[in-house]
Amino acid sequence: MTGRSCFTALFLFVFSSLAFGQDRPIPPGVPIKEVPPAENPESVPDGVAGRTYTNPELGFRITFPDEWLIPGDDFEDYLKSQGIDIGLKAPESIGRIDQIQLERALERVRVLVTAYRAMPGSADNAIVRVAAEDLSTVPQVKDAVDYVDLMRSQFAAAKLPPDLKYSETQAEQLGRNQFAFLDTENNAGKKRMYVTVRRGVALLFTLSYSKPADLVTFRKIMSETEFGIKPRN
Repeated sequence: MTGRSCFTALFLFVFSSLAFGQDRPIPPGVPIKEVPPAENPESVPDGVAGRTYTNPELGFRITFPDEWLIPGDDFEDYLKSQGIDIGLKAPESIGRIDQIQLERALERVRVLVTAYRAMPGSADNAIVRVAAEDLSTVPQVKDAVDYVDLMRSQFAAAKLPPDLKYSETQAEQLGRNQFAFLDTENNAGKKRMYVTVRRGVALLFTLSYSKPADLVTFRKIMSETEFGIKPRN
């Protein structure tokens, strides 16, 4: 798999409506069963407890505001039972060979956790998805700036929606951590993706939003995200 085909998976993750519930027809009133909080988040070895997601394997912990929602695993199962799939997959509009290549590329992208500011299906919602992409087949990517630069080089060569705008590669210090980031905007709304590369993996923190206040909240979330979490024996 070439670097180009690997990063096509990220192209789908950023722009495909299949990758973000905000762009999908999720009906209001979908039953939500949240993961209950843990008495001590430090005791959670991996996964979601309340508003906190911990991943010792990749060495980070992210916590969302109290009013945000992190649905349990049964949420996507329920949507699938209603014929709604919000997972990552290659669009049917492309050729079969390209579909196969993209499906293979998407296997390298793991969605780790999804959080919503309001009930899924709400108007003007904000959604954060945290994902990881294995970089073992892209040795030229040494850091987050390399990652975003390579992604932008694909955008320059791709046939993009005519209303789509995307920024230059940018960097921002949030809390103790430095991130590269990219902004995109079209009629469907805005997205910001923060990227950091750790342990041969690109960690992708992507906000889909329309209200400026949600970007302010997202930056605060990222400034408080903890890195360097060690696996427990």
